[in-house]
Amino acid sequence: MRNSKTIPGWAATLTAACLFTSAVALAAPDTEQTEPEKQGALSELNADKVEYNMKTGQMTAEGNVVIRYDGGVATGAFVAYNTKTHQGEMTGGVVADKEDMHLDCDRVEVHSQTKMVAIGNVHGRKQDKRVEGPVVEYDSGEEYARLPQGGLLATADGTFTADYMEGWMKTEVAKAVGNAHVISPPKNFEGGGDVAEYFGKESGKLVLTGNAWAVQDNNTLKSGRLTVFLQEQDKAETVADEQGQSEQ
Repeated sequence: MRNSKTIPGWAATLTAACLFTSAVALAAPDTEQTEPEKQGALSELNADKVEYNMKTGQMTAEGNVVIRYDGGVATGAFVAYNTKTHQGEMTGGVVADKEDMHLDCDRVEVHSQTKMVAIGNVHGRKQDKRVEGPVVEYDSGEEYARLPQGGLLATADGTFTADYMEGWMKTEVAKAVGNAHVISPPKNFEGGGDVAEYFGKESGKLVLTGNAWAVQDNNTLKSGRLTVFLQEQDKAETVADEQGQSEQ
């Protein structure tokens, strides 16, 4: 017989972690929706076995775990969470969905009410945006995301890959280090370098440094530092900052 328990509050953080760890790394989240304990929302846990220690605040659930919170659903094989420390994890093929957001990964760790990590074959999606990588970290308080082992970010405008990536949602700033590579089919643009920095509020300014290169309309530009404005209307505007070489 499956155990079902309704517990207002505690599962909010855990479910939010499953739903948002990857997805919010793609675009600035709705602050009201991502609050760890949204007032008035209801949390429900179903599993084959549930244990909850009211004194210590430690809860575990095993077997066919299903958590529902504020219209979102997260499933896995095992959950451990402490309501006092706000730390826990969900493991065993985690899958989470809410409206236009989806996440699947091997494990989700909750380090606090605002800090969480998705680990193992992470695939997150929000509308037309995707994030993929071995590890995705997210701090909702700082609106900061990090892919310490690299990965892929993709939107309708193109894809961005590197060995290490981090981004600040509020300021729309992102940085990638190691084999940075950008492809934008709508702009017929491709470029890369050792380091790439993106400034979304500055006409989509992309700064490539270290063996930087860019290709557009069969024209190639190489330089120690390239600045590209991806949000220019017709095509990406590229500026070589150091003795750039142009090839056709």
